[in-house]
Amino acid sequence: MNEQDEKILELYLKDLRKKKIFLFIFIIILIVSFSFYGFYTKYKQSSNDIDNSIQEESKTNIINENITKEETVSNIENNKVESNIENQNGIDEQQEEIKSDTNEEKKNEIQVTTSSSNNNEKNTKEKPKNKDFLFTDGYTMDNVTQIAQDYLKSYDFSGECVPIKDNEGVYLGMRVIFY
Repeated sequence: MNEQDEKILELYLKDLRKKKIFLFIFIIILIVSFSFYGFYTKYKQSSNDIDNSIQEESKTNIINENITKEETVSNIENNKVESNIENQNGIDEQQEEIKSDTNEEKKNEIQVTTSSSNNNEKNTKEKPKNKDFLFTDGYTMDNVTQIAQDYLKSYDFSGECVPIKDNEGVYLGMRVIFY
Protein backbone atom coordinates (compact mmCIF):
# COMPACT_ATOMS: atom_id res chain seq x y z
CA MET A 1 0.00 0.00 0.00
CA ASN A 2 1.43 3.30 -0.94
CA GLU A 3 1.21 6.62 0.82
CA GLN A 4 -1.65 7.87 -1.25
CA ASP A 5 -3.78 4.77 -0.50
CA GLU A 6 -3.12 5.18 3.22
CA LYS A 7 -4.31 8.80 3.12
CA ILE A 8 -7.43 7.77 1.22
CA LEU A 9 -8.09 4.98 3.75
CA GLU A 10 -7.55 7.41 6.62
CA LEU A 11 -9.93 9.96 5.06
CA TYR A 12 -12.49 7.21 4.46
CA LEU A 13 -12.31 6.09 8.11
CA LYS A 14 -12.67 9.72 9.32
CA ASP A 15 -15.66 10.19 7.05
CA LEU A 16 -17.19 6.93 8.32
CA ARG A 17 -16.72 8.08 11.96
CA LYS A 18 -18.37 11.42 11.16
CA LYS A 19 -21.35 9.62 9.63
CA LYS A 20 -21.66 7.32 12.67
CA ILE A 21 -21.49 10.29 15.06
CA PHE A 22 -24.07 12.20 13.00
CA LEU A 23 -26.40 9.16 12.95
CA PHE A 24 -25.95 8.66 16.70
CA ILE A 25 -26.74 12.34 17.45
CA PHE A 26 -29.78 12.21 15.13
CA ILE A 27 -31.15 9.14 16.96
CA ILE A 28 -30.61 10.80 20.36
CA ILE A 29 -32.43 13.95 19.19
CA LEU A 30 -35.37 11.82 18.01
CA ILE A 31 -35.57 9.97 21.33
CA VAL A 32 -35.41 13.20 23.34
CA SER A 33 -38.06 14.90 21.19
CA PHE A 34 -40.43 11.90 21.49
CA SER A 35 -39.96 11.82 25.26
CA PHE A 36 -40.66 15.58 25.52
CA TYR A 37 -43.78 15.11 23.40
CA GLY A 38 -44.92 12.29 25.70
CA PHE A 39 -44.36 14.43 28.81
CA TYR A 40 -46.19 17.34 27.17
CA THR A 41 -49.28 15.26 26.32
CA LYS A 42 -49.37 13.82 29.87
CA TYR A 43 -49.05 17.32 31.34
CA LYS A 44 -51.75 18.71 29.09
CA GLN A 45 -54.07 15.80 29.90
CA SER A 46 -53.50 16.16 33.64
CA SER A 47 -54.15 19.92 33.50
CA ASN A 48 -57.41 19.26 31.60
CA ASP A 49 -58.37 16.66 34.20
CA ILE A 50 -57.72 19.18 36.97
CA ASP A 51 -59.84 21.83 35.20
CA ASN A 52 -62.65 19.32 34.63
CA SER A 53 -62.56 18.15 38.24
CA ILE A 54 -62.71 21.76 39.45
CA GLN A 55 -65.70 22.46 37.19
CA GLU A 56 -67.43 19.24 38.31
CA GLU A 57 -66.73 20.08 41.94
CA SER A 58 -68.24 23.56 41.57
CA LYS A 59 -71.28 22.06 39.81
CA THR A 60 -71.82 19.58 42.64
CA ASN A 61 -71.40 22.35 45.20
CA ILE A 62 -74.09 24.41 43.49
CA ILE A 63 -76.37 21.38 43.22
CA ASN A 64 -75.77 20.48 46.87
CA GLU A 65 -76.59 24.03 47.91
CA ASN A 66 -79.95 23.73 46.17
CA ILE A 67 -80.91 20.49 47.88
CA THR A 68 -81.81 21.85 51.30
CA LYS A 69 -85.07 23.77 51.33
CA GLU A 70 -84.59 25.42 54.68
CA GLU A 71 -81.28 27.01 53.72
CA THR A 72 -82.63 28.36 50.45
CA VAL A 73 -85.74 29.86 52.08
CA SER A 74 -83.63 31.49 54.79
CA ASN A 75 -81.15 32.75 52.17
CA ILE A 76 -83.98 34.26 50.16
CA GLU A 77 -85.36 36.02 53.22
CA ASN A 78 -81.89 37.24 54.29
CA ASN A 79 -81.04 38.54 50.81
CA LYS A 80 -84.33 40.36 50.51
CA VAL A 81 -84.04 41.86 54.00
CA GLU A 82 -80.51 43.10 53.22
CA SER A 83 -81.66 44.65 49.96
CA ASN A 84 -84.52 46.36 51.82
CA ILE A 85 -82.11 47.90 54.31
CA GLU A 86 -79.93 49.23 51.49
CA ASN A 87 -82.87 50.64 49.55
CA GLN A 88 -84.87 52.75 51.99
CA ASN A 89 -87.27 53.99 49.32
CA GLY A 90 -90.40 51.92 49.20
CA ILE A 91 -89.65 49.90 52.34
CA ASP A 92 -93.27 49.03 52.96
CA GLU A 93 -93.79 47.75 49.41
CA GLN A 94 -90.70 45.58 49.56
CA GLN A 95 -91.66 44.13 52.94
CA GLU A 96 -95.04 43.20 51.55
CA GLU A 97 -93.29 41.58 48.59
CA ILE A 98 -91.10 39.54 50.93
CA LYS A 99 -94.10 38.39 52.92
CA SER A 100 -96.05 37.45 49.82
CA ASP A 101 -93.05 35.66 48.31
CA THR A 102 -92.38 33.67 51.47
CA ASN A 103 -96.10 32.90 51.85
CA GLU A 104 -96.22 31.69 48.24
CA GLU A 105 -93.12 29.59 48.77
CA LYS A 106 -94.55 28.09 51.95
CA LYS A 107 -97.82 27.34 50.15
CA ASN A 108 -95.90 25.71 47.31
CA GLU A 109 -93.88 23.65 49.81
CA ILE A 110 -97.06 22.59 51.62
CA GLN A 111 -98.71 21.62 48.33
CA VAL A 112 -95.63 19.71 47.23
CA THR A 113 -95.25 17.86 50.53
CA THR A 114 -98.94 16.94 50.70
CA SER A 115 -99.05 15.74 47.13
CA SER A 116 -95.83 13.75 47.53
CA SER A 117 -96.91 12.21 50.82
CA ASN A 118 -100.32 11.25 49.43
CA ASN A 119 -99.16 9.93 46.09
CA ASN A 120 -95.52 9.06 46.87
CA GLU A 121 -94.58 10.85 43.65
CA LYS A 122 -91.69 13.14 42.83
CA ASN A 123 -91.92 16.90 43.04
CA THR A 124 -94.16 18.18 40.22
CA LYS A 125 -93.36 21.87 40.49
CA GLU A 126 -92.63 23.57 37.22
CA LYS A 127 -89.02 24.13 36.36
CA PRO A 128 -88.03 27.83 36.47
CA LYS A 129 -86.87 29.56 33.32
CA ASN A 130 -83.17 29.77 32.55
CA LYS A 131 -81.87 33.31 32.89
CA ASP A 132 -78.94 35.27 31.44
CA PHE A 133 -77.14 37.96 33.42
CA LEU A 134 -75.32 40.01 30.77
CA PHE A 135 -72.75 42.74 31.24
CA THR A 136 -74.74 44.86 28.79
CA ASP A 137 -77.59 44.82 31.35
CA GLY A 138 -75.36 46.49 33.94
CA TYR A 139 -73.80 43.48 35.66
CA THR A 140 -70.05 43.46 36.28
CA MET A 141 -67.40 40.78 36.65
CA ASP A 142 -67.45 41.47 40.39
CA ASN A 143 -71.16 40.89 40.99
CA VAL A 144 -72.49 38.69 38.16
CA THR A 145 -71.41 35.39 39.74
CA GLN A 146 -72.98 36.18 43.10
CA ILE A 147 -76.22 37.41 41.50
CA ALA A 148 -76.47 34.31 39.30
CA GLN A 149 -75.86 32.03 42.29
CA ASP A 150 -78.46 33.90 44.33
CA TYR A 151 -80.98 33.45 41.51
CA LEU A 152 -80.15 29.74 41.32
CA LYS A 153 -80.49 29.34 45.08
CA SER A 154 -83.81 31.18 45.15
CA TYR A 155 -85.51 28.19 43.49
CA ASP A 156 -85.66 24.67 44.82
CA PHE A 157 -84.26 23.10 41.67
CA SER A 158 -80.85 21.80 40.80
CA GLY A 159 -78.96 23.71 38.16
CA GLU A 160 -75.71 25.43 37.34
CA CYS A 161 -74.19 28.83 36.60
CA VAL A 162 -72.27 28.87 33.33
CA PRO A 163 -70.19 31.73 31.93
CA ILE A 164 -71.33 33.01 28.53
CA LYS A 165 -68.68 33.70 25.89
CA ASP A 166 -68.89 34.93 22.32
CA ASN A 167 -67.10 33.31 19.36
CA GLU A 168 -63.88 35.16 20.16
CA GLY A 169 -63.80 33.97 23.79
CA VAL A 170 -64.88 37.30 25.30
CA TYR A 171 -67.09 36.93 28.38
CA LEU A 172 -70.58 38.34 27.94
CA GLY A 173 -72.07 37.41 31.32
CA MET A 174 -73.42 34.42 33.25
CA ARG A 175 -76.26 32.00 32.47
CA VAL A 176 -78.30 30.07 35.04
CA ILE A 177 -79.51 26.73 33.70
CA PHE A 178 -82.01 24.56 35.56
CA TYR A 179 -82.10 20.80 35.02
